[in-house]
Amino acid sequence: MKKLIPLFAFVFIVGTLPLLSGCGKPADPGAQGAAESAKPLGPDESILAMLNGVNNQQMEAVWNFLPASYQQDVNGIAHEFASKMDPEMYNGTFETGQRLAKLLKDKKEYILKNQMIQGLPVPPEKMDEFWDPTTNIISALVNSDLSSLDKLKSFDGGKFLSTTGNQLAKSVMALSSLVPQKEGEPSFSEKLKQTKVTVVKTEGDTATIKIEAPGEEPKEEEMVKVEGKWIPKNLADNWDTKMADVRKKLADLTPEQVTAQKEQTLAGIKQVNETLAKLENAKSEEEFNKTLSPILAPVAMLAPMMMMQLGQQPMMGGPGPGGPSLGENKPADPNQIVTIVIEKKLSNAEQDPIIEQILLSVDDSEQVNIVPMAEGETTIFKISPVTDVEAFAKKIKFGKPAKVDAKKRSITVELEK
Repeated sequence: MKKLIPLFAFVFIVGTLPLLSGCGKPADPGAQGAAESAKPLGPDESILAMLNGVNNQQMEAVWNFLPASYQQDVNGIAHEFASKMDPEMYNGTFETGQRLAKLLKDKKEYILKNQMIQGLPVPPEKMDEFWDPTTNIISALVNSDLSSLDKLKSFDGGKFLSTTGNQLAKSVMALSSLVPQKEGEPSFSEKLKQTKVTVVKTEGDTATIKIEAPGEEPKEEEMVKVEGKWIPKNLADNWDTKMADVRKKLADLTPEQVTAQKEQTLAGIKQVNETLAKLENAKSEEEFNKTLSPILAPVAMLAPMMMMQLGQQPMMGGPGPGGPSLGENKPADPNQIVTIVIEKKLSNAEQDPIIEQILLSVDDSEQVNIVPMAEGETTIFKISPVTDVEAFAKKIKFGKPAKVDAKKRSITVELEK
């Protein structure tokens, strides 16, 4: 794994996590009173309490880190968002997410055996290890108190972080433990445990602390006391501006804008649900993956390129069962790529059956890569590896090859009407 983010940045991110959750309501008065009766924390203790909470998957520590008025700001924004959003769009999105999460768990074996998954530049055993923590994150979110507008209207940020937040933290920690570490480098959890926070100086309601984490340059952070709680000065200085920006965006979200997005959003949800229904009702692994493969094909083609652009080296292992050799992860040979050109802009739904037909046309569907793309009113499919362009053109069944250019390695296809 590449160098972990500096701990001072991590502190800021975690400290503003409730903003990302977009939810909450004022803390329970009884709980708040109990908190106030506890011994006030110093600037170093405040940061350590939050880091220890995160490390122990007790994410309510993040909520407790924030001053009461900050919690109320987040709560008000969440309630206002819930009052403006369309229930059919919002709830429908989460309901579809719940179906997807269940499918990922129930059909794990089928999915991991899919030829496109087997062809990714990740060893099958690694994919298996990462699968459950990843799907647990998805499941926790789509089944949480974020999952309906009715729940969001009465959302409790502290409750969310102490339940769903803890589940997410547990899964994230499980994922981090699976990422290979350099020899002698501590894990993310160990790094949090070994982090030292000391007070450099204190003057009234301001202080400077030093954060020392293994493998990181020591970082001094200015702290200020707000409503009896020590928080990073940077957070305090920017809070009101950030809140004002969010409120303005919510104020600009008119019923007309929401309605304008509704038809397209519901159409997208319907299309996804139809695909999920086919996968849910598949009678066999073969039938399941016949539907899944065309969906995964573009991802499988682009995955190595995306990893290279992100500066990641594909995790190598032996070739998966029935999958291609990943040896050197070389880019596709231009002399093995054929381009199919269709003079029509095709939707994703229209592209799917064409991809299925292409998979049936190639000699080895387990080795093939297919990348669909749109250029204006034209749809293009780049397929590799294909050695003989003319022979491949003769196998095309989804339309008529109107023009075959072996030199340019392109085939213009007229779709059947």
